[in-house]
This record gives sequence, C-alpha cells and structure tokens, in this order.
Amino acid sequence: MGAEAAERFGRSTARAVPSRARSLARAASHRLIASRPGRFLRRLERRGGREAIRLRSRLEHVVLGRPGSNRRLYEVVPEPADASSGNALLARATTPYLVFLRFGGVLSTAGAAALDDALDGETSVQLIYGDSRAPSGLRVKAPAFSPFRLRSEDYLGPVVAVSVRALRERGGFSASADGAQILDFALRTPEREARRLRTVLGWGPAVDTREGEPAERAVAVVRRALADDGVAARVEATRFGRRRVSYERLHPSTISVVIPTRGGSGSIAGSDRTFVVDAVRGLLERGTTHDLEIVVVADDATPQRVVDELDAVAGDRLKLVRWSSAFDFSAKMNRGAAAASGEYLLLLNDDIELIEPASIERMLSIVQQPGVGLVGALLYFEDGSIQHLGHLYHGGGAGHVGFGITPGARAPIETLAITREVSGVTAACAIISRELFREVGGFSLAFPGNYNDVDLSMKVRMRGYTILCAGDTAFYHFESKTRDARVLESELDDLQARWGTRIERDRYSREQEHSR
Repeated sequence: MGAEAAERFGRSTARAVPSRARSLARAASHRLIASRPGRFLRRLERRGGREAIRLRSRLEHVVLGRPGSNRRLYEVVPEPADASSGNALLARATTPYLVFLRFGGVLSTAGAAALDDALDGETSVQLIYGDSRAPSGLRVKAPAFSPFRLRSEDYLGPVVAVSVRALRERGGFSASADGAQILDFALRTPEREARRLRTVLGWGPAVDTREGEPAERAVAVVRRALADDGVAARVEATRFGRRRVSYERLHPSTISVVIPTRGGSGSIAGSDRTFVVDAVRGLLERGTTHDLEIVVVADDATPQRVVDELDAVAGDRLKLVRWSSAFDFSAKMNRGAAAASGEYLLLLNDDIELIEPASIERMLSIVQQPGVGLVGALLYFEDGSIQHLGHLYHGGGAGHVGFGITPGARAPIETLAITREVSGVTAACAIISRELFREVGGFSLAFPGNYNDVDLSMKVRMRGYTILCAGDTAFYHFESKTRDARVLESELDDLQARWGTRIERDRYSREQEHSR
C-alpha cells in the first residue's frame, strides 16, 4: 500500500469511526500500515471492540480493495437469479470452484485467503461456507453443516463456494430452483462433502431473511428436496425467511412418559398446584397424542393423595414405580425406563406443563426420522421467557440456547424457534427410543443431580446420531420448584473430565449472545 492511500484511509476513517478508535486511524499514515497492512490488521484484531472491528472492515475495503477471483482455483460471481444465467456461468467456468456472492454480499480479503488455502488441491468437497460479518461489524458464526436446519433456514451466509464438477454431474442448475439455486444445491449435498470454514469469508447477511416471493421459492425448493429424499413432511413459510417443516410419523409407536417425583406442590400464578398431577393431566387432556403410558417413579415420601390423584387422572395408563433411596435423578430415570413398555421414552420433569397440544406428536415424528437419536423441546419459564431451545456447550460448561429471551426482546423468537440441530437437549423434556436409551447405558450414575442430560446427549452423538430441538413445540418448565437446583463444582469437574474438549466449543449454535 502506498503512503498516499494509507493517508487517505486515515483521514476517511477518523471521520467515520467513534473517537475511541481514532488513535488507530491516525496510525494510517505510519509506515506499518503502508508497508505491512496484514500486520496492522492483526493488531486491530488484538485490540478488539466494535470500533476496531469496523476499522478493520474499512481498511480492507478502502485500502486493500475488494479481492478478486483466483484464476487457478475459483471465480467469484453473483448468485444466479435463474437456471439460464447459472448454466451460462457453468458452461464457461475454467476453475474447479465457483464462489457465489449472495444477498449483496462481499468477499473479504481474509475470506479470499482462506478460500485459497481451503481449495488448493481440494477435489472432494462440494460446498464450502463460513462465518460472516454484519454491517455493524459484528462477526456472526455459522453453525456446522446440518441438513435438518438447512430445511428450516438458509444459514450459509453471503459467500459460498461450490464445486464445478459436482454442479455439472448434477446436470447444472434447475429451472425449478430459480431464486434459490444455492439452497437447492446445498440441500442435495452429502453432509460429509460440505465444509464450514471458521473464518469470516465476507460481509453480508448470515441468514436469508427475505420474505414474500423469495421465501415461497425457498419453500418450494425444500419441498422438492424432501420429496426426492422420500421424506413425508409439510413445509410452510414463517417470518424472517424461516420455514416450518412438519414431519409425518413413519410408523405407529407407543410412548412411555417417564416422570420422577416426590409429589411436590407449589404456587403458580397465585394458584396452588400439585406438579406431577397437573403435568400428567395436561398431557392426557390437552395433548393430541393418546397412546401414552405414564411411568411415575415416586419417592416413598410422595403423599398418598398425590398417588390417588394420579390414578384418577391416568387410570390404566399409570405404572407406579416406588423409590426408597436418596434423590438421584439418573438412577430414578433409569428405573422408570426399565419399567417402561413403550417403543419411545418421553423423559419429563414433574414440573413441566404442556402448552402446544401437538408438541409430543411433533417430537415423535422428528425422532423417527433416519439418523435422529434425541429430540428436545422449546421450554418457557413461568413468566413467559425462554428457558431452553437446546444445549449450548462453551468453555467446558453447558448452558441453554435462548435463555431468558422474551417474545420481541433482543431477538425475534422466530429466528430460534425452528427445528434445528443442537449439541444436546435438557432431559426435562426429551424423547428417545427405548432401544437407543439402553444402547448408550441410560443416564450415567456419575451424574446424580446435574449434567446427566449433557452426558446422555454426548453419548448419543458419539454413536453418530443427530440431536434436534423442535422449535414448534411449547411447554412451561417451572424449573426447580420441586428440587434443589444448585450445581456442585465437583459435578462440573466430572463432566469436563469425561468429555474434555468436546464441550469447549459448540458446533451448532450461532446465537451465543442469547444463551446462559
């Protein structure tokens, strides 16, 4: 970079960036930025903060210029509006990959360098995407490639590289996918042949949020892809470019609801409640799933009146299992699972209340899909804020995606409440096949109080199964109304000793700012 360009950058940035970063802008005339812009960029990254991020973005745009195509590896082109223009691009392509800019996105210098490294000598990967930077300058992390989530939202971001060979082998772009060509290609890409780069590839929207005609075209593409895969499901557009995918049951199945309890009571919204009785009543009287077996693992201390009420509500569906030892969530749930006769186990805390009548039916239809091992639900606190939309593993600990969000606050619920792949789900409300539960050894007795669901989720994943959170379900969770919710330091130590780096970074969450 020449001194004149560096000086021009310094003057323009000092006007555009808040005062806290102006000292950095003044450095633009220094020989470091003139002779070693890459080193200056790294220094900005270490400074951190929104102003430094914005300054870095401006530097790449104003001084370094927009990166172009690598004539040996890829050509940078806009996403084609229709099959005709896309196939014309494909016909004259001379590079192994085409890099598509989507939604008005821009390839960054760092993104171009990352693509150079990733694509050099690469022949097997069909699709590459990565992180993006929003107009505000904030980095948005892309989730790991997930066909299930892709059906509900296009999260591939503004820069996507596609294999020319794979495109040609599929016969090029399809006219039936006009307006959503890259989404159509991605939906038909095997998971093992897609790759996410942990690098900001460019600026632009991380998710396709378009509504109206673009959203309807995406719906049509997802419907066709599901039909071609032999998946029976209904697809409809929701808000912010998302889609609701309602899967159909693959076969009739029985469900055993396994609930541990000591018959606790409490006040909710000024009304006295016996939690386990109200939980069972809600499932049987308001739910749309009727083939339920109710397995209640009750402490000896459970009042007889609670047992009598359960018998009156559930009748012949009730299977009562007595528990005489000290509290141990894992052991109690394992005993209940052993007594269950259903093909699937709905793991349920006794302080759960059904909101959306079709929730269990929806969870069952998802867990029956090939490759799915465990499905969780959207849980609300008593005040209407979100408690859970899947686990989020970060820094060796576990939290909840969506924790504390209220409708309309911080982020629209529609951006999270979709059927999405997650690292794990809470055992307060989750469904798993009885066979798989036994295969993984049930809940580990090493975690009698906390993190037993994290451990179960990790065991399911280690066997190659997918874990999903069904965002179109809804339950209240009056969390810890019936037990001590304290987490012991030794419990976290045990979790980290068992799973180590696997819970250091979450592969599937993009919304780490909306979590606990």
